[in-house]
Amino acid sequence: MTLSNTSTDALLEEEYRYENRIVRRGATREEYLEFENTNKERHEFHNGDIIAMPGNTGYHEELNAEIIAVLLAQLRGRAKVFASNLKTMIPTYNRYVYPDVTVVRGEAEYNDAGKRELLNPTVIIEVLSPSTADFDLTRKFEYYRSIPSLEEVAYFEPEQAFVQLFRKNAHGRWEIIELENGVVEFASVQAHISLAEIYPKA
Repeated sequence: MTLSNTSTDALLEEEYRYENRIVRRGATREEYLEFENTNKERHEFHNGDIIAMPGNTGYHEELNAEIIAVLLAQLRGRAKVFASNLKTMIPTYNRYVYPDVTVVRGEAEYNDAGKRELLNPTVIIEVLSPSTADFDLTRKFEYYRSIPSLEEVAYFEPEQAFVQLFRKNAHGRWEIIELENGVVEFASVQAHISLAEIYPKA
């Protein structure tokens, strides 16, 4: 697949922003975890790079809260819903990331006794930000797809009623799912989100 000039420029711009958010290079997982667990700010870990996470807008945080509220109302007692302060471990790519919303069907499994490093997300939801959207939709999505337990990934635009939903089919291939009547159906956990419910002007 050949990237358009626009896509290439966007990725180069994101690469520049990535470079400028690097706090430390060449760190081990253990060094990152020690750093992160004693730091007030959140950082992701990308194969040796410790990356400062950019701040979110009010639109972003409001939408995050709406999504979590809707899912909690439907999934309480059936699945666990986590906000963005829980790390997800991606061993294949040597990454630790903070999804905006994570849902686990059944019991949550962790890589550590302190329950800070989630291993088995079923659904991951990202609210896109201008500074990281290209990275989220390309490289980070590739990282997510390597997680064996993961079945669905959704990307929500923060300021307009637009969502991209991806689902892993029975053959292990990822497909984009068309929304019907403005409703995001999370088949893996039997939950749904109406865009009209979370976007005021939808």
